Amino acid sequence: MIKILYGPKGSGKTKALVSSANNRAKESKGVVVFIDDSTKLMYDLKHEIRFVNMSEFPRLSNDGFFGFLCGILSQNYDIEGVFIDRLNFITNENVQEFGAFFEKLGKIAEVHDTEFFITFNGPADEMPDFLKKYAQ
Repeated sequence: MIKILYGPKGSGKTKALVSSANNRAKESKGVVVFIDDSTKLMYDLKHEIRFVNMSEFPRLSNDGFFGFLCGILSQNYDIEGVFIDRLNFITNENVQEFGAFFEKLGKIAEVHDTEFFITFNGPADEMPDFLKKYAQ
């Protein structure tokens, strides 16, 4: 399953994402992963959550980031939730370029029984149609 929080900066998406990750960590028997482009949120997360700081890696396209996610999933069979803050900033790509990414992500979410929670910054009235089915 994929859930998207989409809206302008300052609309509370990151706060909701952190809260969801912390709640998931409390309830989960498996691993929860949080991916961000800085360490700013690291101390807001429960210590059980595996934090990944993308600024420690070369900038990736959305295809490269999809491969990165596959690598994370291949390393641990019991990842139950992956939380990604501001995916369009991590990849530095326009949200319109993520159509194929979400098709592939939906398939691995199902195969690996992993939920993905992702935030995107952008004007609420400009959400691409392919994201609307995942919107919260």
